[in-house]
Amino acid sequence: MSRTVIVGAGFGGIAVADELRRLLGDEHQVVLVDRGEGFSMGLRKLWELVGIGTIAEGSRSRRLLASGGVEFVQASVEAIDPDARTVRSDRGSWEADFLVVALGAEPQAELVAGMAEHTYDVWEAARVPAARAALDGFEGGRVCVVIAGAPYKCPPAPYECALLLDEWLRQRRLRERTELVVSTFQPILLPNAGRGGPPGSKSSSPRVGSRPRPERGVERFQAGLVVYEDGELETDLVIGVPPHRAPAVVAQSALAGDGGWVSVDLGTLATAYPGVFAVGDVTQIKLANGLPLPKASIIAELEGTRVAAAIAAKVRGEREPAPFDGRGHCFIELGRSSATLIEGEFYAEPEPSVQIRQPSAANAEEKRRFETERLVRWFHD
Repeated sequence: MSRTVIVGAGFGGIAVADELRRLLGDEHQVVLVDRGEGFSMGLRKLWELVGIGTIAEGSRSRRLLASGGVEFVQASVEAIDPDARTVRSDRGSWEADFLVVALGAEPQAELVAGMAEHTYDVWEAARVPAARAALDGFEGGRVCVVIAGAPYKCPPAPYECALLLDEWLRQRRLRERTELVVSTFQPILLPNAGRGGPPGSKSSSPRVGSRPRPERGVERFQAGLVVYEDGELETDLVIGVPPHRAPAVVAQSALAGDGGWVSVDLGTLATAYPGVFAVGDVTQIKLANGLPLPKASIIAELEGTRVAAAIAAKVRGEREPAPFDGRGHCFIELGRSSATLIEGEFYAEPEPSVQIRQPSAANAEEKRRFETERLVRWFHD
């Protein structure tokens, strides 16, 4: 029996496993390895921050994937050998006919001096309760959402965070006593879309102030202070967006390319090693404008579905499926009952083509349905 080993059970890894099981059934073994037992979507972190919902409500055990025929192993990956298509972990080793790397990107606050000590991080689920507690004790002042480095997961998320905080402050009659600022070195909301960006992508908002600092970065954080290369910003509460990096096990492997990320073919998601693919945030795909493909969950899922179809075609001796087309979308919430839809054709030339739709209650409902549908499909919820 042939075998696919998938390392990383986020959106991309689960999508590969689920689609392989659907396409090949019991004729192909699917092994999914991840160090974490629980799965939840990133959207839940902001929901818990502002009281829309909790992370626990959207969490599911990855062991439930077994009911769909996927062999889940909770283990920490220690080494990847793409030449031999082998994976070593603290729970054993596997040889694979096909290997898929989907280990994501890891926030690394330690790359910016003082960030871990003086900011609240909502990019890691375990740190959200501390941020929530800080908000509960907040009585007015300046709240800053600070993008401290790039790349990071879900480019629009810091702005979504600020918009949700705007509503949260209004509900508690604190908005008039609060200055809400997004501080960024990026002059537009969607820098991956091009130098000018699509209409509506400016990083400022009538509801949220913006302190863009093009080509300048955060030097360090201190108590009540953000120190930039060209100045300072006083603040009472900081939600920091840390720079993300490839996991060490990937950066130290033969798969590592620029910056430690995995380079793949933009249409097939294949690496330079036969039978080895990579999907999602762990990859580095350069677009026509030289900027990277956004690190977003829906893109990881669509890439994973395409890789699964390619593996199934190879197992069955069939024609290779159509290439991944670089399309993706996401919903940005403006509050509990309104969201806008961003749709992107990121492989378009000479610049990606991105459209931002009008906010609506229907979009907000669709975002909630996005989560529900996947929990049902993947975990038989």
